[in-house]
Amino acid sequence: MIQKRLFVTSTFALALVIALPARAEQPRMDFAPLQTNAEVAQGRPIISDGERAAASGAVQNLMSRHAFMHAAGRSLEEIENYWVKKDGEFASTATFGSQAWVMYGLDMIREIYGVGRASDIETNRAEMSAADPKVEDVAANYGAGSPWVMHMNTTGIIEIAGDGKTAQGTWYSPGINLMPQFEDGKIHMQSMLFFEKYGADFVKEDGVWKIWHLQMASDFAPSLPESMLDRVNQQLADLALGRPIKRVAGEAGEQQPAWEGVRKPLYSYNTYAPQRSALIYPNLPRPYYAFNETFNNCNCEQELPDILK
Repeated sequence: MIQKRLFVTSTFALALVIALPARAEQPRMDFAPLQTNAEVAQGRPIISDGERAAASGAVQNLMSRHAFMHAAGRSLEEIENYWVKKDGEFASTATFGSQAWVMYGLDMIREIYGVGRASDIETNRAEMSAADPKVEDVAANYGAGSPWVMHMNTTGIIEIAGDGKTAQGTWYSPGINLMPQFEDGKIHMQSMLFFEKYGADFVKEDGVWKIWHLQMASDFAPSLPESMLDRVNQQLADLALGRPIKRVAGEAGEQQPAWEGVRKPLYSYNTYAPQRSALIYPNLPRPYYAFNETFNNCNCEQELPDILK
């Protein structure tokens, strides 16, 4: 049970930071002066400044919705409402990835990040109810007994394509993960901080902005000292285990999940070490006109949908 929870719940807080060897090619770091939107358009028709501002706000709202839905464990609802349509042109090329894996296609994202995580949360609630019968194992108590994982998306950089069809964004995303662990009918709290980044691509479907590619890159995920959870353990009273147990995930995810069909990324970003070279990744968005003229945040090889070619 703990093994599964590591993969489905804590996985997305940690981005499963695995010490995979980076491939020889490094991601693009472009330090050239930024061009104006008119310059990158090269005479082609471009959206107005008002349309661009409205699109930027919508994209920022999408990433904020992701953060709140993720913290509440509502990944399935997030996918169904804020990602590209399951029967649309972008579904087959939708991706959710880390430096260790890439879920490819909306069906896989829904099965692992959506259905899988919801199933794990149901299991957590049953464990919580067994430990504390006052917490009924009913739908109204969804999330009881589960980790609380909150990302705070900061320092956002958003660029809207000149043709108005796509957008790109990068955010730093510090956060915290509070993890109740069940043993002998008791609860022991564990926790960690994490410092990671998001790179994302968005598309406009039927006039609404949707998430298409979501890429995580984790720098550091330190465990918190036990003393920082004293108040929570005091509130648990007789439910507290009262002794430490082996940490579930340590400072970083310890192995790659055996999800069938999950791909390895083209580039594996290394977590912080003194030997690591300075690198900006994911790529910072720059003004662009059409998606076939910029990078993508899928960290994988894929064909563009016809509408973007």
